[in-house]
Amino acid sequence: MEKGCGTIKRLGLKRTELYLGIDIVEFATLALNFARSLSGGEIVLFFGDLGTGKTTFIRKMSESLGVVPEHVRSPTFTIANSYRGSELEIYHIDVYRISGEELIDLGFYDYCHERSVVFVEWGEKIVDLVDGIDYIVELSIQEENLEKRNISIYSGTGD
Repeated sequence: MEKGCGTIKRLGLKRTELYLGIDIVEFATLALNFARSLSGGEIVLFFGDLGTGKTTFIRKMSESLGVVPEHVRSPTFTIANSYRGSELEIYHIDVYRISGEELIDLGFYDYCHERSVVFVEWGEKIVDLVDGIDYIVELSIQEENLEKRNISIYSGTGD
């Protein structure tokens, strides 16, 4: 993780989970299980290159929270999508095309409340600007097998 290592330490986040070489079934199960730990009020940043599975991971997490998976689409051009889960509002934001300052100007913190979960793709662009980050999920493609992923989850809770 090139950008954010120092910031992760400054935020008090520690790697609490590491998964190496997981396949698509394990990937989906991990996302579903991780989502079940969310209760509202969380900000989750996703780090990873193009094609690592950020939107797919968020789609599976949203499904676990009660959203029809087909409704979850990348907000690359819309910047933000919202989905109503069974108990929480899910905000899915993509900051690839905007700066962190623009995100704040667009009302980022209006999305953050106790009955919502905020997922941010390309979080490495804003990690130094956003307060209250609960988790960082870093995804990468395994070099030995391009069909498999490596996932690190950073948390401040030590869970």
